[in-house]
Amino acid sequence: MKKNIGSIVLTVGLIISLFYNFQLKEYKEVQQHNYNLKLNHGLQIGIKESINNLDVVIKTLKDKSPKEQIIRSLGDLIVSLKVGEEAFTFLDSDFQEEGQASSYLIYNTFRDFYAYAKVDLMGDIASNQFSLDLDSRNKLVNDIGILKKDLEYIDSQFNEDVLKDQSPKWIEDKWKELVTERINQHPDFKLYERMKMEYNL
Repeated sequence: MKKNIGSIVLTVGLIISLFYNFQLKEYKEVQQHNYNLKLNHGLQIGIKESINNLDVVIKTLKDKSPKEQIIRSLGDLIVSLKVGEEAFTFLDSDFQEEGQASSYLIYNTFRDFYAYAKVDLMGDIASNQFSLDLDSRNKLVNDIGILKKDLEYIDSQFNEDVLKDQSPKWIEDKWKELVTERINQHPDFKLYERMKMEYNL
């Protein structure tokens, strides 16, 4: 009788254990799927869409478009950069859970790009700090071109095929390496001067 009870208890315990292991596996798979979705969302809109929007801003400046049109194109850029920032802010808990890493530098980079586009570009154009004469436009095209090329370079290092096998810690370290490299490449760029001091790079 005792053997039968012991067998029943072991069987029930095994069934419960299998059930919870299955549930946990399913939960982990869902979490991994959500993590990948958020990561791709942040990179697709935060980087790729921002590159497209930077192209439009550069075109409006080169085409001698009116101030209002330039400001509208900058508005689109600001939105895509904000999405990148928010996506990686939400990913911070996933980074910590998945690999004892942080997305702090990534979302702050997007935040700095966002502030630059909103204050240094849109704000100064709206308040006529930039006269939008030929020299001012050329200076803006040059500065915005630096940001565009650097985002393109970062994008080339963070495609989906590369990322799918990488840990959050790798992503964090790689981002720091790339951002440091780009900042040192353009030490006189106003935005990067601030970032270098802010992050002590």
